[in-house]
Amino acid sequence: MKKKLLALIMAVCMSVVSLAGCGGTKGTSSNTVDPENLSNDDSVKEFSIACIAAGDVNPPMNEWWIWEEYEKMTGIHIEWKEIPGTAVDEKKNLMLASKDKPDAFWQIGFSTEELIRYGSEGGFVNIKPYMDEYAPNLKSLLESVNGGMQSCTMPDGGTYSMPWVMTDLPQMNLRYWINKNWLAKAELEVPSTIEELTAAFETFKTQDVNGNGDANDEWPIYYQPGGMGMFEQQLSGSYGIGDNGLKPLGEAYYVDENDEAQYLYTSEEMKQMWMQMAEWWEKGYFHPETFGTLEYEKWVTDGKVNDVVGLYGWVGSNYLYSNAYENYTPISVLKGPDDKMVQSWCDHPVRGNSAFTITDACEAPGTLLKWADYFYGEEGVQFGAFGKEGVTYEKNANGDAVYVDEILNYEGGAQLGAFQYGLLVYGGGLPCLYVDSEKMEIARKQDDPSFEGEKFSLYVSDSEKYKPEFLPGLIPTLEEAAELPSVSTDINAFKDEARTKFVTGEWNFESDWDKYVKQINKMGAERYTEIKRAQYDRYKAAK
Repeated sequence: MKKKLLALIMAVCMSVVSLAGCGGTKGTSSNTVDPENLSNDDSVKEFSIACIAAGDVNPPMNEWWIWEEYEKMTGIHIEWKEIPGTAVDEKKNLMLASKDKPDAFWQIGFSTEELIRYGSEGGFVNIKPYMDEYAPNLKSLLESVNGGMQSCTMPDGGTYSMPWVMTDLPQMNLRYWINKNWLAKAELEVPSTIEELTAAFETFKTQDVNGNGDANDEWPIYYQPGGMGMFEQQLSGSYGIGDNGLKPLGEAYYVDENDEAQYLYTSEEMKQMWMQMAEWWEKGYFHPETFGTLEYEKWVTDGKVNDVVGLYGWVGSNYLYSNAYENYTPISVLKGPDDKMVQSWCDHPVRGNSAFTITDACEAPGTLLKWADYFYGEEGVQFGAFGKEGVTYEKNANGDAVYVDEILNYEGGAQLGAFQYGLLVYGGGLPCLYVDSEKMEIARKQDDPSFEGEKFSLYVSDSEKYKPEFLPGLIPTLEEAAELPSVSTDINAFKDEARTKFVTGEWNFESDWDKYVKQINKMGAERYTEIKRAQYDRYKAAK
């Protein structure tokens, strides 16, 4: 975009101020920008935005209907710069260092450490001073979510990116999926406790529940190699260490009864969970390649999953195969040994704090921020998901949006049909508030009584009943962000090794657990916990 003379003069002035500030007070950024000098400029009508390149299921971004329509609504033209998905990490950093830096990055996530570093150096615009005027939808949304604003605020007080937000609980959590045909044949109810689940596994393993004459080809539990951590996170809500949802589990800590952060993988509750897994392994309930090298995609493509899997976990049933809902039924949560029942694998509403990032190359960040903020408000969520009446949807008798036949009858399904228009319904990490699943079901005519597929709306009640007390992702300082990788890499690798050895029986819980705890602490788990406690304490102080 051609830079204006005013912008050039301001840049020179800011450079002088920046140089003068080099010897200033410690901890004060020399790149602080006066929001009155970089605000809304209605004369700026074109921006360049870097994004991930179109795949084989949608048109290029420059051809999306939604951007053509939004340009008519706003008068703002976006020149999209597509980056191949395989080269995003490399290209985004090259772009930031180039003279042709884009005005913003769309759906290209930056790590928290990158947000802190580039933001504090002035490479990313701090949008916090602009929110009241130019991003009221986002501000209101973040303030309505527990920890929402803190999840996007860096240690220097700046907010350097707009987030990916989802408040629809059924889309935010992972469910267990159990073979309902096997349950029916064995005359068993859907398990509601760990004990009942164990009994079902025993039946699945010892009886010919798939009725093919072979009692040895059923696998009660299937989680793909590398998926044991996911299974662990699901089970944490049954063992008292998943009360705060997925973000703490992903960061390997939990909050104890004294409101103090503790390391997840040396807890007695984790030991108890691994002991249960070890019992399941010893009895042959796990697929033998659980800790191996099984290629999931090939297994599914070859049809090897058909009627040989008892239980797996995913947000939707179709992870195993497209029509798995016909043969599997969901379990929202299982009661654990101490009567704990929390949907621990349930993500915080701010699922990612980096989805739309404005750079210092932008002449009018206020204008661009306002352009993006639309998709966090009610009207923008409706437009982003459903488009325009008479073009992409019609209204039913209740006034709800229902996709037009072109979308409903699209060969790949209604979701991909909507994606041909660029509607914001496919993939994660989008800078918007995702539409609720009930409204989406209506749009796809899945609310019709004749519809026999999976409905996320059926999970609303359980999702509300068993939801965790969410904690957001904790924000490190620059120093912590620099130290954490060196600390966490070794302990994560050792933790994964220990899980495998304990569960498969190579290590003994009575003789080896204390040795494991001592070794992982020596490798850095104690220091890791100190850092997490400091982050959690800062989070509490900021509330």
